Amino acid sequence: MPHSPSKFISLNTLVHEWSLQGGEPPPMTLRRICNLAVCDAFPDGTFLFPNGEKVDLLNLHRAMRLVNGLGTQINEGRAIELLQRTIVSIAGIEAYCGRNGVDPPQSIKTLTSSLRRLFDKPQFLSPPDCLESAEVVAQLESKSSATASINALESLLEQQRGRGESIVSEQADERWLCHVNLALSAAESSGDPEIQTELTALRHEWDSLKAASNGMTGLEPPQAGKDGGAQSTERKRRGIGRPPGSGSLERGDRELVEEMQSGIDRGEYSSIAAAARAVAPRAGGAGTESSKEKRLTKRYSNSHPV
Repeated sequence: MPHSPSKFISLNTLVHEWSLQGGEPPPMTLRRICNLAVCDAFPDGTFLFPNGEKVDLLNLHRAMRLVNGLGTQINEGRAIELLQRTIVSIAGIEAYCGRNGVDPPQSIKTLTSSLRRLFDKPQFLSPPDCLESAEVVAQLESKSSATASINALESLLEQQRGRGESIVSEQADERWLCHVNLALSAAESSGDPEIQTELTALRHEWDSLKAASNGMTGLEPPQAGKDGGAQSTERKRRGIGRPPGSGSLERGDRELVEEMQSGIDRGEYSSIAAAARAVAPRAGGAGTESSKEKRLTKRYSNSHPV
């Protein structure tokens, strides 16, 4: 019984064939492919791992930068493994080539595409660079940094509530301000209004805790900001105790975190974020799936420190 042709080729094969076709060195071709990928030039789901999990395109770009000697936030072993494991959808390559006048790599050319090439000669033998890639990557890196700082801020809030203490210590407030300053800079650079809104909400929560702490110590609470006193008063009424139901959520999250760890150890997930995304639909609580992913990522980081 004849086998169906493969629907994928390895990223290494794609780089090799386009390099030969375009007469350019492989590192340059890899850089261009990764620049285009992070700019969403290829259809969603073009870059995958053999288990079907989507490759994080920012991590793919980081891996490319590291092997090209540019340095980035990924270790060398992980970068090489990521590039070697990545497979590329042939349908995604064909869609990109058709839209952008690029000649497909040799191994995926068909009789139809070869005939079409005679009448409609491709503009490029290999992919041209994405001129917007530097700006896109800078925004994505800023968003990643802002998310990490927000996770740290949420962890500090949870620790303060979990202690059951009425007073915010000077040391805790210093740590908070340090992470806030990092988050503010990254959030502004990311251009993501959702991150900026989330950061504002967290700062209000911390101010509420400090206002309650000042009240317990007899200090004058800070004046209400531009958003008015009613909102601040409402936060004071909440108190600083652990939110209802958080204990049960923590138990359920622990099971999912262990499942994440097992999947990462088996190579099923390429990152903590990918593992959290996979199990988030089964997490408890009334939050959005995005908030559950962040919660699980934070739980994992707390229980599996690097």
